[in-house]
Amino acid sequence: MSPPFVNKYTPPPPDALPDVDALLSSTEPYDINFALPLHLDTLSCPTVRLTPFVPALHAKEFWDNVESRADELFKYYPFLPGSLPEYLRIIESYRQNPEWLPFAVYDRTKNGPGGDGALAGMVMLINTAAAHLRTEIGFMIIFPEFHHTHVARTAVALLLRYCLQTPTASPPGLGFRRVHWSVHPSNKPSIGLAKKTGFKEEGVLRWMFVLPDVETLQKAGWEVKRKGQEVEGYGRHSLWLSHCWDDWENGGRELCESIIEGLVKPTRAAA
Repeated sequence: MSPPFVNKYTPPPPDALPDVDALLSSTEPYDINFALPLHLDTLSCPTVRLTPFVPALHAKEFWDNVESRADELFKYYPFLPGSLPEYLRIIESYRQNPEWLPFAVYDRTKNGPGGDGALAGMVMLINTAAAHLRTEIGFMIIFPEFHHTHVARTAVALLLRYCLQTPTASPPGLGFRRVHWSVHPSNKPSIGLAKKTGFKEEGVLRWMFVLPDVETLQKAGWEVKRKGQEVEGYGRHSLWLSHCWDDWENGGRELCESIIEGLVKPTRAAA
């Protein structure tokens, strides 16, 4: 007797590398494909501003700043792009999800070619579930020249304000209830930054990522070796932290506003 079901699934073709020249030379407005309200005033202050990452404006400068030190900057990540096209493919895969959004991070205390600050790195909202009012701040890369300054902590505070403020607040936000932060357990600067912006540690989720065959990433990962078998690969655990609506209403808002206003000074742990 034949089973009462079929399985017609076929895997999609692998993502092709994007046409870098076309992306970088495009003069057309870039479609960020974002399904949620974007409040740019909420995402900016006198010292830092966040704006959607646009390859034609940001990609080459970003890659020029990270290419020679990518091994160090990405060592705690589950991926390591080896070229600008590879990194743009990652950005494009995220852009296709309408609840994810990459941001360029600008330090407005420095001069830049665009006249409103110097590019200092990037950060993303990922793993968003708008129906459940939650998102994640992730894949934050701040150039080493801006480490131990106001940039990283202010960018995080602005994102928390954007996510956790209610839509009727001033400035308005998304009214989410949970923002989480997933980090390699050995990434002390990232953990310190999260805690200094009000995130609370929740625990370690084991084997969250399969690591690719890249020595830099595997050195920071954990070996998978089943009984009686050879090493089959490497994986990564993740420490989870969160900043939720009740944390925001019980001191989180005031903490982030003090960071945004420049009342909290940088420390080594705050990157």
